[in-house]
Amino acid sequence: MSRPRPTWTLTQQTLTELMELIEPSKPHYRSRIPAGPNDVSVEIDGLTIWAHHGQPRTVAYFGDTITQQHDGTWTIQHATEETAR
Repeated sequence: MSRPRPTWTLTQQTLTELMELIEPSKPHYRSRIPAGPNDVSVEIDGLTIWAHHGQPRTVAYFGDTITQQHDGTWTIQHATEETAR
């Protein structure tokens, strides 16, 4: 029987905990539309998980589910529009 995998739903409240657990990672900033040449967004909308253990860089947005796999990698189940509300 396999042991359960740690799972989190990414929220503003769990962001800091997940940034400490997942290395390398950093906040993901929402793109502004329209974006000018000097326009920088300061609104965090998720977590960027950098490439690791052969996995590509990926972004988890608030509402997505992040799971730690037994091999040390992290996977993301993106929230549907209905579950993100």
